[in-house]
Amino acid sequence: MSDPVQLHTARPAPDCVVLSVLGEIDLVTAPDLEAAVVEHLEGTACLVLDLTGISFFGSLGLATLIHTTSLAEARGVRLALVAGRLVTRTMELTRTTELFDVYGSVTDAIGPV
Repeated sequence: MSDPVQLHTARPAPDCVVLSVLGEIDLVTAPDLEAAVVEHLEGTACLVLDLTGISFFGSLGLATLIHTTSLAEARGVRLALVAGRLVTRTMELTRTTELFDVYGSVTDAIGPV
C-alpha cells in the first residue's frame, strides 16, 4: 500500500503557484495529485508542478499529468513541470515529452511568467 503523497504549496511570484510533490504517484495517490492541481488552477495564471521529489511514477501518473494539462489549457493557466529523473524517463519511454512544458528548475519554470 502506498504512503500518502505529500503536497507542498508556495507562491514565489504574483499569480504563480508552485506545487511540490513528494512520494509515489500510483493508483492510490494519483487522485490526490489531480485534486490538488484542480484546486490550485483557480485564481492563478501559472501553476508549476515540482515533481523532483517523486519516488515512483508510472503510467497512471503520466495519465494524471496529461489530464491536468488539458484542464489547465481549458482554464487558460500555464502549467509548467519540473520533472525529476523518474518522470523524465517515463515521458521519454512513452514519447510524451512534447505534451508538456518541462523545465530544469522551479526558477526556470517561474521565469517566463
